[in-house]
Formats: sequence, C-alpha cells, structure tokens
Amino acid sequence: MKSIYATLMKREYKFSGERDFAQLVVFSFLAFSIPFLFPHPQLVTGVIVNAFLVFAALGMEGRNVLPVVMLPSIGAIANGLLFGPLTIFLVYLVPFIWIGNFVLVFGIKHFMQEGGRSFAEAGAASALLKAGTIFLPAYLLYLGGVLPEPLLLPMGAVQLATAVGGVIIVGTGKKIIEK
Repeated sequence: MKSIYATLMKREYKFSGERDFAQLVVFSFLAFSIPFLFPHPQLVTGVIVNAFLVFAALGMEGRNVLPVVMLPSIGAIANGLLFGPLTIFLVYLVPFIWIGNFVLVFGIKHFMQEGGRSFAEAGAASALLKAGTIFLPAYLLYLGGVLPEPLLLPMGAVQLATAVGGVIIVGTGKKIIEK
C-alpha cells in the first residue's frame, strides 16, 4: 500500500500549495460538470473526461486525484442523459468505472516514474488496462443477465478509444508546452 501511495504522490508538474488547491477545486467542479456540459456523444464526453484523468496523473498528487476519478460517473448518473434509458445500469458499473479511472491515473504515474516508460507508452498501456478493468466486469454482469448487451460496446471499445483520445490530447498539449 505504501508503494501505491508513493507512486500517487509523484507527479510530472509541481505547483504551489495555493495553485494545487485551486486546481483541485476547478478540476473537481469540471469533472462533475462535464456530463452536463457535453452529454452526447459519449466519445466527446469520454475524451474530455479522460484528458482530465491523464492531466491529473501528470499534475496532481495523492488523494487529490480521487475527485477527478470519481465525479464524472456521478455527474453522468445525476444527468441521466449519457446512456438514456440505460443510465440506470450505469449504477452497477460505477465502482468498476472508478477503478478503471484510477488504473488509468495510477498506470500513467507508475509506468512513467517507476517503469521509465515514455508518456505515449505509459498512456497506451494504461488506456488498455483501464478498458479491460471496466469491460471484464461489464461482460460478466452481461453473462449474469444483469446488464443489457448494448452497454458492452460503451464499456469496452469506447472506453479504450476515449482513454487513448485523452492521452493524445494531453500528449499534444505537452509537446506544445515543452517547445
């Protein structure tokens, strides 16, 4: 557990205490609001949310990443529009979405800082792990008759695509800033 927390405390970009707090407040608000501001299509909403998650991996530490990990799915349920009549089934998936989001954030931090991988490698591996973390339980719930089949695509391939999209957006921003 200490090694997980030590990894979470590392970040690529460091800010002052006041800026850290402001970033936490703004990111938490936006993480919750994104499903309200961009309810459709899921690809747009997902890429924006995943870009926030990737940025959180680079610029936030420790427990500060948790609101960004958890609030988007709470916002999606509160909004009730993301999956229309299937939104109620999202309730079953929220814990797995939180874990998947955490895997994306932790994976990027871990692969870059502990594994010495490039941002692109860390992002690609973490996006794949996130999608698998969400899809496997969704598939098992489908096999158990709990989830309808139309949710499998959004919880698998779409999760992978949106996570990769978030990595690409932040990666592009990193290249622009670093020039």
